[in-house]
Amino acid sequence: MSENQSAARRGTVLSYEVNEDERTSEGVVAAVAAAADADPVQMDPLAATIDPDALDALFASHHDGTPRNAGRAQFSFFGYEVVVSGEGCVTVLDPTS
Repeated sequence: MSENQSAARRGTVLSYEVNEDERTSEGVVAAVAAAADADPVQMDPLAATIDPDALDALFASHHDGTPRNAGRAQFSFFGYEVVVSGEGCVTVLDPTS
């Protein structure tokens, strides 16, 4: 079973593709805000949960510019479980499922 199939079975609320011109941390905030139907300004800061710079560095392109297509991070943020994959996908999960 793939990671995406596993996430879907656990109650995916929203899947979000991080844009090329967007930092991974910005994509996480946008995805959770959309899932929660909340204004990102009114949400707790992502830095209270995870270091945004470290998250961005984890999924940044290699020094030679090639994309980093592997890896996964999972954490709780604003009442949701969040899974970030190296393919640039942020999956927001309902933590109760």
